[in-house]
Amino acid sequence: MKIQYFLLALIGSLLPYILNASIIENIHFTHIGLVDGLSHSTIFAINQDKGGNLWFATYDGVNKYDGYNFTVYRHQYMNPNSIASDISRCIAVDDSDRIWVGTREGLSLYNRYKDAFSNYYYKKRGMNVAVTSIAPIKEDWLMLGTAEGVLLFDAKRGCFLNDTLPATLHMLRPTVLVRQGDLIYIGAENGVYTYTLSNGILDKLVDMPNYVRVHAILCQMFNQVWMATEGDGLYMYDTKSKVLKNYRYEDGKSGLNSNYVRSLALDTENRLWVGTYSGLNIYKEGTDSFSSLKSSEIQEGSLSQNSVRSIFKDSQGGMWLGTYWGGLNYYHPLCNRFQCIKHIPFLNSLSDNVVSCIVEDNEHNLWIGTSDGGLNFYDNKSQIYKSYLFNSGTLDVPFKDIKTVYVDELHDKVYVGAHAGGMMVLDRKSGNVEYYNRQNSNIPSNNIYSIISDENGGLWVVSLEYLLHFDIKTRRFRIIDKNKDRHEVQQYNRLLFRDSKKRLWIGGEMGISVFNQIGNSLQSNTDFHISPILKQAFANCFYESTSGYVWIGTRNGLFALKEGDEKLLQYTTADGLPSNVIYGILEDAYGRLWISTNQGLSCMNPENGKFRNFTIMDGLQGNQFNAGSYCRKENGYMLFGGVSGITSFRPETLIDNPYAPKPVINKLFVFNKEVLPDDETGILNESIEYTDHIILSSSQNSFAISFVVSNYIAGKHNTFAYKLEGYNDEWYKQNDISPVSYSNLPAGNYTFHIKAANNDGKWNEEPATLHIRILPVWYCTWWALTLFALSFILLVAGIVRFFWLRKSMQAEIQMERLDKEKQEEISQMKIRFYVNISHELRTPLTLIVAPLQELINHINGHWEQAQLQYIQRNTNRLLHLVNQLMDYRRAELGIFELRPTYSNAYKRVLNCFINYESLAKRKDIDYNFYTELQDEKMLFENDETGTREPPTVAHHYACRRFPHSVQ
Repeated sequence: MKIQYFLLALIGSLLPYILNASIIENIHFTHIGLVDGLSHSTIFAINQDKGGNLWFATYDGVNKYDGYNFTVYRHQYMNPNSIASDISRCIAVDDSDRIWVGTREGLSLYNRYKDAFSNYYYKKRGMNVAVTSIAPIKEDWLMLGTAEGVLLFDAKRGCFLNDTLPATLHMLRPTVLVRQGDLIYIGAENGVYTYTLSNGILDKLVDMPNYVRVHAILCQMFNQVWMATEGDGLYMYDTKSKVLKNYRYEDGKSGLNSNYVRSLALDTENRLWVGTYSGLNIYKEGTDSFSSLKSSEIQEGSLSQNSVRSIFKDSQGGMWLGTYWGGLNYYHPLCNRFQCIKHIPFLNSLSDNVVSCIVEDNEHNLWIGTSDGGLNFYDNKSQIYKSYLFNSGTLDVPFKDIKTVYVDELHDKVYVGAHAGGMMVLDRKSGNVEYYNRQNSNIPSNNIYSIISDENGGLWVVSLEYLLHFDIKTRRFRIIDKNKDRHEVQQYNRLLFRDSKKRLWIGGEMGISVFNQIGNSLQSNTDFHISPILKQAFANCFYESTSGYVWIGTRNGLFALKEGDEKLLQYTTADGLPSNVIYGILEDAYGRLWISTNQGLSCMNPENGKFRNFTIMDGLQGNQFNAGSYCRKENGYMLFGGVSGITSFRPETLIDNPYAPKPVINKLFVFNKEVLPDDETGILNESIEYTDHIILSSSQNSFAISFVVSNYIAGKHNTFAYKLEGYNDEWYKQNDISPVSYSNLPAGNYTFHIKAANNDGKWNEEPATLHIRILPVWYCTWWALTLFALSFILLVAGIVRFFWLRKSMQAEIQMERLDKEKQEEISQMKIRFYVNISHELRTPLTLIVAPLQELINHINGHWEQAQLQYIQRNTNRLLHLVNQLMDYRRAELGIFELRPTYSNAYKRVLNCFINYESLAKRKDIDYNFYTELQDEKMLFENDETGTREPPTVAHHYACRRFPHSVQ
C-alpha cells in the first residue's frame, strides 16, 4: 500500500511535466473543417496558385479556398466540363499557373477563365488509370506517376506518351514524384531514383530495405534528402557523405512519434515538419531529435486529428496541415503574437478563466486572483500552477472571488482581498493563513477591493463602503471617513494607487481623489487640477507613465493629468479607442500605452494620440477584460486578464503582418443572381476574376460585386475600402466581404475600385478595378438619338417647307385673286355696262313688243303682217337676248337666294308685272303704271347689295287694283 501511495505521489509530481511536454513548441493551430465549407475531412494534397488561392485534394472533390469561402468541384455525370472524379490524390501547379489534378479516373486541368475542367484519360485493359503524382518538367510537359508506371503528358496536344521514356523508367511503379531543379526524385517500392531532365539518365539514389513504401521526398540544403515511409520511419540520406540514416519510433531517442510517416515540409525557419500517423513532429537540428505535437480534446489550439496526411507552406509562410479525419490545421508565427493562458481541464493550468488581478513578486512568480477559483500561484521556475482554494472557516463568508493581492516582500506575506470574503493573509514560508472578516475582526466590510502599503508598518485598504487603515501590529482596522481638514472622504471606492511622489490616489464609483499621507492620516493634495468630470467619473485604474502623466481609466474614456498643468487630456471612441470602458493601462519600452477595454486591447502612441486596436480575432483571450487585472513583468511581458483567461505578449517583439495582398473581385450578381461565363445574360465570356471590363444593358443596371482577399495570416480580420468612380468618388470602408450593391444606375461609364488592409492596418495601395459600362435604353442610344435628331430636323424642315410653300401659295392665290378680282371688276364693269344697256334696251323693247303685237292683230295685209311679224321676231330675239343677259346677271348675283322678305316682295312685284302683261294683252292697261312697275322691278332685280326696300307705291297701287292677283 505504501508503494502504491508513493507511485501515485510520484506520478502526481511528474504529471505537470508530462502534460507540458506536448506543448514544448509554442504552436497553436486554427482549425478549418466541414462547418467552414470544406467538402471532406480527408486531405490528400495541398497546393497554391499564383493568385493566392489554396487547393485541397480530398476524398470528395477538389476544394478551392480564398481565405473566406470554399468552392467545391465535384464530378457531374451530365457535365463534361466537371472534374474527372470526386476522389483526387494530388494537385500540381505548373510554371504557367495551370492547376493539374490527379484523380482516380485520370488527369484534370482547371480552366480558371471558364471555371471548368478539361479531362484526359489513359486507358489500360479497358479501365481508366488513376494518376497519383504529378511533376511538371518543362513547359507543356508533365511527368505522371500511375499504377501502370511513369507516363509523359503533352499538355499542348492533350495526349499521353509512354514510348518516349527509358524502358526502365517506364517500368517503375512510382509512389511519389518530386522535382528539384534538374532532377526528378522518384520513390518506388525497390528504392529511390533520380531522373535527370537534361540528359534523360535514370540513376538509383540509394538502396532502401526491401518492400519499403516511400510516401514523400523532400530535399533540404541541397545535400539532405528526407524520405518518409509507410511503417519504416523517416530516412535521411546525405548525398555528400552517402550516409543513410533512419529515424524510428521504437528507438526512444529520435522523438519520432510513429513509423508511419506521410508528409514532409519545411517552414520559414527551415525546420523540417514531419506528418505521421500519430501526430506532427518538428526536427531539432541541434539535438538531432524531434519534438512532438498531438491532438488533444482539452487543449485549445492543438491538432484537430493525429493522422497528418499532407503539409504545405503557403506564399505567406503559413503552414497548412491536412489530416485524414480532422480537416485542415493552419499555423503562422504572426498568428501567435498573443499567447492565451486559460483554464484547461485535467491539465496544470489556471483554476478559473475569469481573472480579476495579477501581481508579480520579486522572484518573478505570479499571483493571480480569479472570480470563482480562488488564488493561483504560478512558479516561474517550475512553470507549475498552484491553486489556493481557501476556506475561511465560516460557511457564509466564501473566499473565492479574489479582487486584490498585495505581496509584502519584507515580511514574506501575501495579503489577499475578496468580494464578500474579507481579507486573508498568507505566510509564504509556513503556508499559514489568517482571515479577517466581520465575524472574527473589526473590519466593517467583507468587500475588499484594493490593498497597498502605507510604508509605515500598515496598509491602506478600500472596500465598496469604506476607506480603511490596517495596523499590522495590532491587527486592527480603522475607518478613514475624514481627512485632516475634516472634509469627508468619498465613498464606494474600488482602487488605490501610489505615484512616484508617494501621493495616494483613490478612485471608485464616485470619482477620484488625491491625498498626501501624513502619518496614518490623509491630507488633500492640490498639485493636480481635478476637473468636475473626474470627480464624478467611475474610475477603474491608475497608471503613471515615464512622461510624468497620471493616466486614469474610467467608464467614460481615458484621462491624463500632469502636476501643475490645468489641461486635462481626454480620449474616447471618437479618438480611436475601441471602447470608453477602460480596465487597465501599462507602458512599454517605447513609451506606448497598452490599454485593456471592454472591446479589446488598444495601443496608444501618446506623441500623436493615435490608437491601434486588437480584438479576439488577433489572438486575444477575448474582447472583454477585467478592472485591475493587468501586470507588466520584469522581462517585459505584459499580462491582461479578462473573462476568458489572460492575454500574454511582449510589445517590443510584436511584428506587424507585412502581407497586404491585393483584393480580388470574384463574383458578379445581377438582380441577386450570380453571373457565370457564357450564361444567358451574355455579360461574361470568362471568369470575373480575369475580366477588367463588362458591358451591362439598360435592364441590368442593378448589380452587386463580391470580393475577397487571400490573407490567411489575418484570417477574416481584413478591412476593405471601395468606391464607384463616376458615381461617387468617396471611399467607403467595411470589415467583411458582403457584396457591394448598386441599384438603378444611369447609363454611363463607371470604374469600381476595391482595396484592402490586413489585420494590422497595412493597406495595399494597388486596388483591383473593374470598368463597367451601362448601355442606355434603346431610345437613348446614339443611333436612336441620331434618328430622332434627323427625324426632328426633317420634321422642322417639312414644317418650314410647308409654311413656306403655303405662304408662297397664298401669295400666288392672292395675286391670282387680285388678278381675278381685277378681271372680275373689268368683267363686272363690262357686264354692268351691258346690263345697263340691256335695261335701257329692254324697256323700249318691251314697249315696242306690245304695240307691235297690237299692229299685227289689227293689220290684215299679208305683206304688212309679214313685215311686222319679221320685226316682232327680231324684237323678241333681241328681248330674249336681253333677258338672258339679265338672267345671267341675276344668277351671278345670287338673286334667287335673297332673304325671304326680299324674295317674297320680288314674287309679289313679279306677279303684279305678270298680271299687268296679261292686262296689256287684253288692252286693259295703264301704260304709265305699267312702265313704273317695270322700272321698279328692274331696279329691284339689279340691287346687288340686297339692301333695297321692296317697291311700295307700285305694290300698293297694284294691291288696290288687283288685290287677288298681288296677294
